[in-house]
Parts: sequence; structure tokens; C-alpha cells
Amino acid sequence: MAAGNRRHNAYDDYRTNYIEGNTVRKLNAVPERRREEQYEIPSRKKHVTSKPKKLNGIGKASLLVLTAAAAVTLYFCVDYLMLHYQVSATEKLIAKKEQELKIAKSENDAAYEQINLAYDLDYVYRVAVEELGMVYPKDNKVISYRSEAEDYVRQYADIPE
Repeated sequence: MAAGNRRHNAYDDYRTNYIEGNTVRKLNAVPERRREEQYEIPSRKKHVTSKPKKLNGIGKASLLVLTAAAAVTLYFCVDYLMLHYQVSATEKLIAKKEQELKIAKSENDAAYEQINLAYDLDYVYRVAVEELGMVYPKDNKVISYRSEAEDYVRQYADIPE
């Protein structure tokens, strides 16, 4: 049946097993493998699942060192945050005090100007000289001396000669 289904070609009549020429491939150029060299396809084996190995945990000493390191780190973090808060609060207080100082200086300057405007120095001089009889001291009336303590003067003490 197989021969009946196959078509017959003219080429099939001329086909032979004999080939000539120098480019002809040699038959059996690759030696046959011996049976020992042939490898066998490994058969599928059942995969045996084993229990995972028990992991060795960290030791007590390592746990103690790790806990101590974490505690020290936490302490320094909290201390840093407290210092940061204190610095921030101090800066705010300084800014507030500088603002108060600025306001006090401006109030003092305004009060000084009011005092200068309220009292006319020419009027004070005129009243002192004309009504009260006051005069400027002459050079021989002014006594200058050198104080041992330069930070204060005793008003009612004897003047050294």
C-alpha cells in the first residue's frame, strides 16, 4: 500500500548508491560511538522534600550588644531632638528680646527728644545767670585730681591734694 501511494519519478530510475569524485563524502567518517560512551537519559526520580534546616539564632551576647546599641542610639536621637528644641526656643526668645530692646530704644529716644524740646537751654542759662546769680567757674577755681579707683567717685569724701 505504501508503494502504491508513492509517486514514481523519472529521477528515481537513475538514482544509485555509487558517487564519484574527490569531493565525495566518505562513508562512516565519524567513528561510531561505542555503547559505553553513549549516555543514558536519566529517569525522573521522586523529589524528596526535606525539612528546612533549623536556623541558628543570634546568641545571647549578640542580642545583648544589639539591644545596648539600639538603646544608645535611641538615647542620642532623643537627646539631639531635645537640644534642637532648646536651640529653637532660645532663638525665638532672642528674637523677642531684640524686638523689645528695639522698641525700648525708640521709646527712650522719643522721650529724650521730648525732654530736649520741653526745656529750652537758653532759658535755663538766662534764669541761672540773671535770677540766681550763677557764674561759670574760673580756671583757678577748678580743682582736678586723679582718683585711685576709676570706676566710682565718693561725692562727700575729702579731695586728696
